[in-house]
Amino acid sequence: MTEPIYQLLGWLGWLVLLLCASRIIWAGALLIVRSHRGESVEGLLGALLGGVIVGSAGLIAGALYAPA
Repeated sequence: MTEPIYQLLGWLGWLVLLLCASRIIWAGALLIVRSHRGESVEGLLGALLGGVIVGSAGLIAGALYAPA
């Protein structure tokens, strides 16, 4: 009964991790370009934090909904 929901959450989790990884690559490219100008790179910490949250969301959901 909950199998489709878990499958949907799994696909959404992979999509968000893919977006976070691409954002980290983009921020790395910006770091290379902007390193000589002394500017900061926006979004690198946010992308890393988003990846950590999505990566741990499955474990948190499993702990909350695990049968006793």
